[in-house]
Amino acid sequence: MSDAPIPKPSTGHPAHPGRSMIASAMIGLIAGIDNLGNGLAIAALLFTGPLAAGLGAGVGVVLLSAAILALLVALRSTQPNSVALVQETGVAILASTVATMAAGLEDAPEGVRIATAFAILGGSTLVTGLLFWMVGRLRLGRLVRFFPYPVVAGFLAGSGWLLVEGALAMVSGRHGLGAGIAGLAAPMVAVTAVAAVGLAGLLVLAMRRSDSPFTMPLVLLATALAFHAGLPLLGVTAEQARGWGWLPGVAGGGGFSLPVPTEVLALADWGRVAAALPAMVSVAVLGMLGLLLNVSGIELAQGRDIDADAELRSTGAANLLAGALGGPSGYVGLGMTLLAGRMGATGRGAGLATAAVILGGLFVAGWLVSVTPVFLTAGLILFLGVELLQEWLIDAHRRLPRTEWLIVLAVVLAIAGIGFMEGLALGLAVSLAMFVYSYSRLPVIRGRHSGAELRSRVDRSPAASLHLTGAGAAIEAMQVQGYLFFGTAEQIVGPVRDRLERAGGQTGGQTGAQPLRFLIIDFRHIKGMDSAAAGVFRRIRNMIEAAGATLVLSALPAAVEDAFRNCGLDPDRDPVLRRAPDLDHALESCEEALLAGNGAGLAGADAPLLRHLEAMTGPHPRLADAVAALDTLHLEPDEVLIRAGEAASDVFIVGRGRVKVQIALPDGRSLRLRTMTAGAVVGEIALLLGQTRGADVVVETPATIHRLTAATLARLEREDPELALVLHRILATTLAQKVTLANRLIEQAAG
Repeated sequence: MSDAPIPKPSTGHPAHPGRSMIASAMIGLIAGIDNLGNGLAIAALLFTGPLAAGLGAGVGVVLLSAAILALLVALRSTQPNSVALVQETGVAILASTVATMAAGLEDAPEGVRIATAFAILGGSTLVTGLLFWMVGRLRLGRLVRFFPYPVVAGFLAGSGWLLVEGALAMVSGRHGLGAGIAGLAAPMVAVTAVAAVGLAGLLVLAMRRSDSPFTMPLVLLATALAFHAGLPLLGVTAEQARGWGWLPGVAGGGGFSLPVPTEVLALADWGRVAAALPAMVSVAVLGMLGLLLNVSGIELAQGRDIDADAELRSTGAANLLAGALGGPSGYVGLGMTLLAGRMGATGRGAGLATAAVILGGLFVAGWLVSVTPVFLTAGLILFLGVELLQEWLIDAHRRLPRTEWLIVLAVVLAIAGIGFMEGLALGLAVSLAMFVYSYSRLPVIRGRHSGAELRSRVDRSPAASLHLTGAGAAIEAMQVQGYLFFGTAEQIVGPVRDRLERAGGQTGGQTGAQPLRFLIIDFRHIKGMDSAAAGVFRRIRNMIEAAGATLVLSALPAAVEDAFRNCGLDPDRDPVLRRAPDLDHALESCEEALLAGNGAGLAGADAPLLRHLEAMTGPHPRLADAVAALDTLHLEPDEVLIRAGEAASDVFIVGRGRVKVQIALPDGRSLRLRTMTAGAVVGEIALLLGQTRGADVVVETPATIHRLTAATLARLEREDPELALVLHRILATTLAQKVTLANRLIEQAAG
């Protein structure tokens, strides 16, 4: 249902109790009159043509449902001044479904058709109420907002088209676009159609020019009065107008009628009701989206959080009661609720007053039905449909990207040409395809580095580092990210194939790359993977095996490992595969294999300290004296060489073995920062800057450590400046190497 226009905000001062009561009464009058007019139009939309005999009961049940919704939502909503309305978007879908049902039961008795229509209408509201309540009970309200926006816009615009078709059916008495247009050939039908179009145009102009909530009721009232005043001037009686189809063909009783539940249960064709279930579910889903969009709008406008799940539960309960009576569904109206707040209605009086006005209108519902011109209800429905098309199709062209707007257009065309459910399926299918296409274009490879560029956090001897500078190109490290599925996993195959093809060949006139020995794929930033992506990795595994290389799987999540095993990849038993806890350990193991194969790693580890220092700084006649100035320590695994927080009074050079630099995490675990092998210098930064130790250094393997104390360095600076300079040069060279490595890591991270 279209809300009244929203006036400009008030000053925002707290409302006086008396003013709040007056404001609530005004809102009740405005919303009640709006509901009465729209209730007549909605009932006329549903009960037209072969269902026209049910119009009186249809008006009664629509208005009673509107009163129930307004009353219960006002009493139970977390937003006190909420005003609930029957919403026309869902009714537009049901009107098409009911018309199809009536056409299928053309030979059935009139009572069967009408009872089936009420069963479909009430069943849809029951499904809506149940869905609202369940989603609210499970606290899933926020998740529904992830529904594709173009599809929602397409549904709303498509509902507008169904309202336009419904207005044509109300005028012509025939359902279907072609049949309705053909019916306009009758002169009296054509007159009614022209009047309906004129009224819709007048409403469009009036609503564009005025912000007053009284605009629409006044236009409708003035039009109805002008019609009845004009009949005598034209010499036309009410009976003649009724015979020509200008007035409804019902008696003008003053009260109202309702469908009898037992008759509906006994007469309804429940096979046809079951066939309408997909449309009922569509109405429920669209209603839930509408409710949540309105709640979001109220939150934004009033600057307060609203419990969407609580709103779903309370509105669901109201719809369950309305559905049990056979009425249409509804929920809180955005415009009326905001209008209530801006006029100063702070309590629950606005909704209660709305319900009271609607209930009062029920007692004159029969008379209202008999005197309301057909063109007036048809024009109002046409106006509502045009407004939806304008907002969600035409105006959306300026708001949405071209591809998303084309989805909206496709949904509308499918609804208009095939049917609502087909439009729903098309919109979801196209949105899914667009999502897959867009997501598949996101880069899945976070970074690619050669082992000559990207090193493990292991400080090695100069000889070993020099060897890895060249031989490290046999290692290729690839970091992947996101969610791997059939649309993104293929991005990994191309670079792997390119790397293997470049090995040993000619590319662009340049010598081919070094043969690949290790391909590391790091899964640290992977969120998940489907079976199709696992199949892609099986292809990569076969490519690596054909090249005689090894595939190293780093930081493999349990879900990804399960997907691998399901497609026949076993990281623990497959000789081509190897796993590593993280990228650093993967690089370390590959580097160790390259050094062991060449002998550089072992020779570098066994070399005397003097050779390590010569490789670091170059030959110098005082290097032997520098070694002699150092103390020698022999340590066993797990002994602590440096403890975090201690004062720095010495620096260490690893002669043989390995030590690791680590920090303690808040959960008690230790995180390795670096591993130091023979020739590495440890602790020089804290010593030179006069700081306390920032991390623990723990022995990993039996090690020989050479120590330079601060006291020794200070004594040499006084007694042997040349030797002190040599030691400072060793420390400076070590610092320069570490700064170079840090800069390279920063460049890789930034790239």
